[in-house]
Amino acid sequence: MLQDYGMEEERFRLEWVSASEGGRFAQVVTEMVEEIRQLGPSPYKT
Repeated sequence: MLQDYGMEEERFRLEWVSASEGGRFAQVVTEMVEEIRQLGPSPYKT
């Protein structure tokens, strides 16, 4: 569905992180931020 709208699949991620996993949450967010930076601006940015 994402491809139908011209969005890269790499811009979306689903992770299950427990409230007790603060370190894991920080890791997931850091990884996602780096991936998004490498992709560049969103094609839907106005």
